[in-house]
Amino acid sequence: MDIQKMCKSLPKIELHAHLNGSLSTETLKKLHRLHNPNDNNYPEIFSLGEKEFLDENGKPVPPLRLCFQTFAAIQKLTITSESLYLATCEVIREFSEDNVIYLELRSTPRKVEGLLTKVEYIEAIILAIKECAKKYPTILVKLLISVDRKQGCQNAEENIDLAIKFMKKYPSYIVGIDLSGEPTMGDAFLHLLETSREAGLKIAAHCAEVPNEEEIMRILNFKPDRLGHCTCVHPNLKGSEKLFNELLKSKIPVELCLTSNVKCETVPSYALHQFKYYYEAGHPICIATDDKGVFDTTLSAEFEIICNQFGCEKHDLIKLSKSAVSYSFASEEEKVKLLSIIEQHQ
Repeated sequence: MDIQKMCKSLPKIELHAHLNGSLSTETLKKLHRLHNPNDNNYPEIFSLGEKEFLDENGKPVPPLRLCFQTFAAIQKLTITSESLYLATCEVIREFSEDNVIYLELRSTPRKVEGLLTKVEYIEAIILAIKECAKKYPTILVKLLISVDRKQGCQNAEENIDLAIKFMKKYPSYIVGIDLSGEPTMGDAFLHLLETSREAGLKIAAHCAEVPNEEEIMRILNFKPDRLGHCTCVHPNLKGSEKLFNELLKSKIPVELCLTSNVKCETVPSYALHQFKYYYEAGHPICIATDDKGVFDTTLSAEFEIICNQFGCEKHDLIKLSKSAVSYSFASEEEKVKLLSIIEQHQ
């Protein structure tokens, strides 16, 4: 079996997928038609890395900033309950077709004046997850409520309060909080995250996407359940021996998104990705897509990359998938079932 077929056939666990960033071009066109039934002039939204974008001064927009600008453009298509429902169903379908058996989606509740409240935002996603459980029974889906750093403390507090409220209403669907947003802006809101932890929510925190030793140490000391990216931790990637050793000592699992980091240019290449350092050190890691639409990837493609770049073989991929089950926010009963599915593939 060739590498591509092997990676596609493997039952996979996706623990880091932003809803809006996961919308494929096909889905974006469906959403455009939903809002503009008589307009066939679909607005072009490029996958990151396809072309160079210039700012108002004619200078190239840094890829990481462009990534967040792309999110803003995509979000204009998920502004009603109907469009959110459609978007969520399409994302779940596409992950299921990639043989993903467990998916943790994450999204920041938004209010759209006259069209959508934050409560309706969450309800639309939950409804889609419920309905998709019937359509696509081979994939189990959970939701993390995101807190966007740049939206400020009040917004973060609102979203965490909503997450706690909806966790009580839908305990089998709402499982955690995601700290995300443009890493050069805002705050990590660790005091608010502590509130969600005390309420029983798990915490996944984006960490070290840009160099900032003081904040990285604060997040490590807070001990989230999982960390996203951890790019600028190793001394060869704008981190330090101190940070690297502290992360290894913490044993906090890290969600690694190779294509995302390469296309955002937070790492120079796949060969120099932080995967190499964490994998060789035996640190807990899982492979993820981050934003499969924006970065034009799939979880199978990410597994293919680590095979081609780092010599991983089928037994390594199975081990990574089984480990990801233990790092997931699924229930213990659900974890047993997921492990059974993966073990049947050995």
